[in-house]
Amino acid sequence: MTKGERNQKIISRETDTRIIIDRKLREAGWDIEDKNQVSTEEPAKKGRADYLLKDRRGRPLAVIEAKRFSIDPEAGKHQALEYAKSFQTDFIFVSNGKDIYFWDYKSRSEQKVATLFSQKDLEKLLVLRKSKKPLSTISIPDKVFTQGETKDIRPYQREAIQAMDRAIEAGKRKMLMVMATGTGKTLNIAIQIKRMFEAGLIERVLFLVDRIELGKQAQDTFNDYLKEYPSELLYGGRQKRESSIIIGTLPTIYSQLRNFTSGYFDLVISDEAHRSIYHIYKAVLAHFNAIKIGLTATPSMYIDRNTYKLFNCWDEDNQKGIPTFVYGLRNGIKQGYLAGYDIVRIDTKVSLEGITYEGDDYNPEDLERVINVPARSKQIVKTYRNEEEKRQPHRHRKAIIFAITQKHAAQLAYYFNQLYPEFNGRYAEVITSNVPDAGQAIKRFKQEELPYVAVSVGMLDCGFDAPKVENIVMVRPTKSPILYQQMRGRGSRLCKGISKTSFRIYDFVGTTRDFNDESYNPYSEILEHRKGIPWGTELEELTAKEREVPENIKKVFVQVPEDAPENVDLVVKREYVEVGPEGEKIDTDDYQVRWKREIQLLVDADPLIKKIKAEKELTDEEVKELSGKLNSPEFYFNEANLRAAYHYPQGKLPEFVRDALNISELPTKEKLVKDKVDNLFEAWLLERDLKSQQAKILRMIKNQYLVNKEKPDISIFNKPLFGQFGGLRNILKIFGEKGIQNILQELNNKIFIYNHGRENY
Repeated sequence: MTKGERNQKIISRETDTRIIIDRKLREAGWDIEDKNQVSTEEPAKKGRADYLLKDRRGRPLAVIEAKRFSIDPEAGKHQALEYAKSFQTDFIFVSNGKDIYFWDYKSRSEQKVATLFSQKDLEKLLVLRKSKKPLSTISIPDKVFTQGETKDIRPYQREAIQAMDRAIEAGKRKMLMVMATGTGKTLNIAIQIKRMFEAGLIERVLFLVDRIELGKQAQDTFNDYLKEYPSELLYGGRQKRESSIIIGTLPTIYSQLRNFTSGYFDLVISDEAHRSIYHIYKAVLAHFNAIKIGLTATPSMYIDRNTYKLFNCWDEDNQKGIPTFVYGLRNGIKQGYLAGYDIVRIDTKVSLEGITYEGDDYNPEDLERVINVPARSKQIVKTYRNEEEKRQPHRHRKAIIFAITQKHAAQLAYYFNQLYPEFNGRYAEVITSNVPDAGQAIKRFKQEELPYVAVSVGMLDCGFDAPKVENIVMVRPTKSPILYQQMRGRGSRLCKGISKTSFRIYDFVGTTRDFNDESYNPYSEILEHRKGIPWGTELEELTAKEREVPENIKKVFVQVPEDAPENVDLVVKREYVEVGPEGEKIDTDDYQVRWKREIQLLVDADPLIKKIKAEKELTDEEVKELSGKLNSPEFYFNEANLRAAYHYPQGKLPEFVRDALNISELPTKEKLVKDKVDNLFEAWLLERDLKSQQAKILRMIKNQYLVNKEKPDISIFNKPLFGQFGGLRNILKIFGEKGIQNILQELNNKIFIYNHGRENY
C-alpha cells in the first residue's frame, strides 16, 4: 500500500466517524445543517475544532473531537481541551463513533456516556452551575406536613440525609441507602430531592420502579410533599409534558431510552434496588450521566445481582458491601419506630412431606404449582380463623396472604368468604394484575374497613405500604432470603390509628424456619410456637373433583405418522397463561388467537386502536385508557398476560396491538436475544475503563457469540478474525493474561447468558 493509499484510508475512517457523529447529533436533537447550532472545522487559537456546539443565542457550548475508529477517544482529550479553552466552553465530547466520552473538565474527570447531550441538556448544566449552592446551606426540616399529618423527622432519617450530603459533596455519583421496610424511604428521598432542587444541583429527576403500583404510591408522596415540582407517571406512552420528576417502570423507561439523551436527567433513583434493575435493565442506569441513588431494605450480594457493586459500595478486598447509609429492622424495632413481630408456625404432614396421588409422589414444592389441593387451602383458612379467635374473639385484623398462583389465591379468598358469610363476600379479596383496576382494590384494602384480607400473587410482597396490616400469612414457600424479608416487611409499619405496635406472621410452609427467623418483639409477650397441628393430614375431605390434577401438568400425546422423521418429539407439552381473578388457564396459542380476533374486531370501533393502525404514537394517558378497556372479562387482555403468552417480558401494549393488526411483528427470539446482549454489553462497557482497541476486540467477541451461540474461551483468539490484532500472543499483551481471563469469565457469567435459547429470554 502506498503512502497516498494509506492517507486515503485514514481519511476514509475519519469520514466514517463523522458520519456516525452527525447521526448521533441528530438523535440528540441538534440541527447539524444550522451553523448557529453546529459548526464544523471551527478555527481555534491552535488548529480547528471538529465540531463546535452552540446555545440558542449562537454562543459556544461544547466542542466535539472526532477520532477514527482505531484510536482511543481519550487520546484526543488534551487537544480538545485546548479548543474548549480557546472557545471558553465548559464541556467536551471525544468520540470515535462507537465510544463517546463527556468531560465537564472544570468539575470532574471524563466519563463514558451512551449518547451526546442535547442543546437543552448543556444549557441546563450551565444554569445549574451558576445557581449551585452547598447542600450544607440547605436546612433539613425538623417536621414535614404530608398525607394530612405533621411528621417529625426521625434521627436516623436526618442521618441518612446527611450521609447523602457528604457523598454528594465528596463528588460521588452513586449511593446506596439501605433502610428497613417501614422506615420512610420514599419520604426521606422526597426531602432530599427537594433540598437538591433548592441547592440548584438538579433540574430533572427519574424515579424508577418495577411495578406501576409502586409508581402510583411514590407519586402520591411526591405530589403531596413536592407540589412545586410537577411529577408525571409514565404508563408506556410518550411523555405528555416537561416535568421535573418522571416516575416510570423499568420496562417503560427501557423501551423509551431512545427518547432520552444521557444528559436528560440529573438524578436517577432506583426504588427497591434489589429487584429488577439487573440484567437487561442495567442499561437504564448506565444510559444516564446522573447522580444515582439506590433505595432498598434488602440489598443483594448475588454474583449477577450485587446491589452494592451496582452503586459502587462494594469492598473488593474484604468482599463485603458498605452502603452509604444503613438502618436495619432490629434497630427500628428496638428504637420504637417499627413494629415487632411474633411467629406462629403451623406444620402439617402435607406441607412437610407432600402427598401421593394416583401413584405419583408430589413434593411440598409441587403443591399449587403442579397439583392443586383445595382441602389444604380450606384447612389453612379454618386454622387461621381458629388462631385469631383464640387470640381475641370477634376481632378482625387486616392481613396479607401470599399465595402461589392465581387459582390458589382465588381459592383461599373463596374459603375466607365462605367462613365469614356475614360480610357478603367482601371479607377477602384477590389483588393481582389480573384483577380489573387493581389500584382501586389496593385503595379499598388500605383505606376502607373491607376487605380485611388481601390475597396476593407477587404484587404486594415488595414496596407495598399498608400500616394497618397486622397479620402476614405465609402460604407461598420461598428459598429467597430477600423475598422473605420483603414479605415480612409488609407488616412492620406502625399505625397510630389502631395503636399497632406489633404484627404476627402465620407460617404454614416453614419459611421462617428455613431462614432461622424467630419472633422479635421486645415490647409484647412472645407467643408460643405451635408445631405439628394435625389438620388435614390425610386429606380425607378430598372429593374426586378436588383430587383432579390441573391440566397444565398433563402431557398431550400426538399421533405420529408412519413416515415421520426419526427425530420427531413424541410428547408435546402444552403451555398456558393464567388469567383473571380465578386463575383460569388458557392455552397460549388460543390466547394469542383470541387477542388478534378481539383487536381486529375493535379496529373500526375504537379510536385508540384506529390511531395505532394509522401508525401514530399514543400518549401516556391514551395507553392507560386503552389498557382499562381491554383488561376486562373474559380474557383479561393486559400487558402481564400478553407478555406471558408471547414470551416477551418487556413488551408494551401498543406493540401487541400492532402485531395483532399485522402492522409490525413482535421481535423474534433471535432479535430479542441480540438486542438484550447488545444492551447488556454496552452498559457493561460503559462501566469499564477500557482503551478503544480493547473495546473493539471485545465487541468482536460479542458478535462471535451472537453468531455461534457459544460462550468463548481464550482459544477464540486463535481464529483468523483476530489476526488483525496479532492473534492470541499479542492480545494477551494488550489485556494481560489474567486480565483477559477475568474479562471472559465476567462476560460469560453476566452478558452471554442466552445460550441455545434455554434461558427465559
